[in-house]
Amino acid sequence: MTLRNKIFIIYTILIIVPLLAISFAVHYIFSTSKIHDTTVNTENSIKQFNNSLDLIVEDAARSTLSLLYNRELIDILKEYDENTFITYKNHQHTTAFSLFLSGILYDKKQIHGIHVFANNGQIFSHMNNYSLTNRIYLPNEEWYVTAKEKRGSWIIHPEELPVYYSRNDQKMISIVRLLRDPEDKKEIGVIKVDFSPEYITQLTDQLISDDWKIASDGMQLIKKKNSLLLEKCTTNQSWITDEETNEDYLCITNTSSKTNIQVSNVIPKQYIYKEIIEFDRLLFILIFIFLIVSLMLSFYTSNHLLKPLEMLKNQIKGMQNNPYNEIQFKYEGEVAILSGAYNNLLAEIKDLVEEIYELNTRNAESEYKALQSRMDPHFIFNTLESINMTAVKRRQFDISDMITELGKLIRYRLKNDEQLVSLQDELAFCFTYLSIMKQRMMENLMIHQEIDERILQKKVPKYMIQPLIENALIHGKDDHTLKIMIKVKRKKDFIRISVEDNGVGISPEKLQCIDKRMNDKAKVAYSSSNKGAGIALENIYKRLKLIYGEKASLIIDSNLHEGTKMTIIIPTNKGDFID
Repeated sequence: MTLRNKIFIIYTILIIVPLLAISFAVHYIFSTSKIHDTTVNTENSIKQFNNSLDLIVEDAARSTLSLLYNRELIDILKEYDENTFITYKNHQHTTAFSLFLSGILYDKKQIHGIHVFANNGQIFSHMNNYSLTNRIYLPNEEWYVTAKEKRGSWIIHPEELPVYYSRNDQKMISIVRLLRDPEDKKEIGVIKVDFSPEYITQLTDQLISDDWKIASDGMQLIKKKNSLLLEKCTTNQSWITDEETNEDYLCITNTSSKTNIQVSNVIPKQYIYKEIIEFDRLLFILIFIFLIVSLMLSFYTSNHLLKPLEMLKNQIKGMQNNPYNEIQFKYEGEVAILSGAYNNLLAEIKDLVEEIYELNTRNAESEYKALQSRMDPHFIFNTLESINMTAVKRRQFDISDMITELGKLIRYRLKNDEQLVSLQDELAFCFTYLSIMKQRMMENLMIHQEIDERILQKKVPKYMIQPLIENALIHGKDDHTLKIMIKVKRKKDFIRISVEDNGVGISPEKLQCIDKRMNDKAKVAYSSSNKGAGIALENIYKRLKLIYGEKASLIIDSNLHEGTKMTIIIPTNKGDFID
């Protein structure tokens, strides 16, 4: 065997064996690390989700105890014992409970409702009488029987359709506690906090898989997707098999030490191994390419570059102490080209390192400036909540209600950046504004509404209705009670939104001036001469024209001392309405 063949064989073996060993080692390290990372990430996600549930449950449980520190409410509940048959609740009693429960509910969007049930089944709540039934028969309710067995400890009741809501179409998860008089320990009723499962489901977005369930003391509270598979998920980090599809799943569970709530999540095996398979495919391609290239190079070097390569190798070894020094090699031929290419590559790497360093520096500066420019709006709501709690403590409940409504207005301003919003959201914003005005004007303000509920999901321009209401409040004042009528109707292919008041009206001269300014197409921006009445109306009119064209309109009907009616007409597509 010639020296060339020996060198070729030895060179090939030296390339293949280490390459295969490194490949297997890389595969093992990557796959093991990937499975471990997936398991750890899933466990952390479940723990974070469970911690969120703990905070929600503990907060609700504390809220159910706060009523027992209010002697007035305890005395009211004693008047509604099981031997008392009362068809209608006392208005003062209803108001007292409504104010108290509203204070508990402030800024807790996870809670759908808080209700207190007297022993005779009468219901007290923060909701209006149209949302709830007047009373229920408690012994028929499973949650009531379970709460009595706990004798004052809170319980979690799984999702069900509550019978006391007028619209019994949404399942609720509940925290229930039996109420006992702190003085004589007698049962005086039950308090129940309802959570919407939709809010809980939103929290599960952080989980990797959609196959999950939430249980407490072996009782399933809420689940999603494959229930049969989740029933097998009892041991953490265990593998289970779906009998229908014969697929393997990794079971991850976590049980809270505080609330004993267990969250289970199953992850498909193919999800875990997806990236491992892709990595192995890429690794195999790289190995194959590298082997082909290595064999070709070994054959070439064994024939033509054995001696020059040895000299080149020696110079390269001498460069380990200073990697940026160029190779000084005078040998002619392919090795000289290789050495020159190496020097060029070295220069390019040096330039690239400098460019990357500069780019990272600029990126760091940009991120720092971006972080500086952020403003967290939560401090506004924290401040409002502090003011609200102070008002509640001082029993200034009207101020508390106004602060609550103000918080809703600010939240609406902050969360919606889109130009078009649903008619339902826009009306909710307007009625929140009117609620604040009602607190200020009391009986001097009367509000009527006629709303076609079929079109509540229709998109309309944002902040389109509230300025009309504000205009009625500001310019509609008189020495008599101000009445405002809000109508939202569907008329063929149009939506008519009208705000009518019985105020002082608008003079013909002023009405003509407003109409002229709204129809002035040449004016683009507001000038100093435009300040005063009509700016909001002009703004609404121009936005309507920009969005919907000439089919949209703002109509103002007013007579002096006879009131004003403002009507917005918005065109719709023929397919928007379904009768």
